[in-house]
Amino acid sequence: MGAPTQNCRQTVSGEFAWMDTFGSVMVGKFSGRCLTALVLGTATAGAFSTSAVGSLSTHPASRPSAAVTTSGYPYARQCPRAGADDVIDRWKLSECNCTSYVAWALQTNRQRTDWFVPGAMDAQNWPAVAGAAGLRVGHRPAVGAIAVWPDVAPPFGHVAYVTGIHGSGYFDVAEYNLPVADGGSKFGFGTRHGLTTSGEVSFVYVPRRPSPPAHGAS
Repeated sequence: MGAPTQNCRQTVSGEFAWMDTFGSVMVGKFSGRCLTALVLGTATAGAFSTSAVGSLSTHPASRPSAAVTTSGYPYARQCPRAGADDVIDRWKLSECNCTSYVAWALQTNRQRTDWFVPGAMDAQNWPAVAGAAGLRVGHRPAVGAIAVWPDVAPPFGHVAYVTGIHGSGYFDVAEYNLPVADGGSKFGFGTRHGLTTSGEVSFVYVPRRPSPPAHGAS
């Protein structure tokens, strides 16, 4: 295997390790201007398989992430009108709002939504509802996790879907209805990159839905 292409702008050194919400473990060392990472594998039910070597830039614009789907929200054509009219979606959440978009992102990326409690899903309440259902809640970003800011857009809070993480702890999100005062678009879609974990932000780690039984299985 040839050496990875190096096209980085920031000189750094050190080590890193993280696990995304789907279980992929990343470890590596910073080397000069680039970070060379070895994906050691995915640990499930005691199994551990090796994978390939890749290259990750440590510049804040880099996005070392697993592939997740963030486009295709089915109510986009109704926004922003449906948000202003408080139209309810299939998850009993208001269309064009942050909660509705994240529910769709979870569903689309084959993650569980069966823990939702109708009438209790204001954004600031998601960690409590998830914790009560046995889901993990913490303070480290992970691809596919839900970022929760309880103090944004009071009294409701704000949620977003984590799309990328960086070795330095920065993370990227896709979202709907971030308040205009925070740089967002009312009832509109947006992405943010290089966010920090400082301040009031927590993460809900939502597992994948169980695979359906194979056709004809007993």
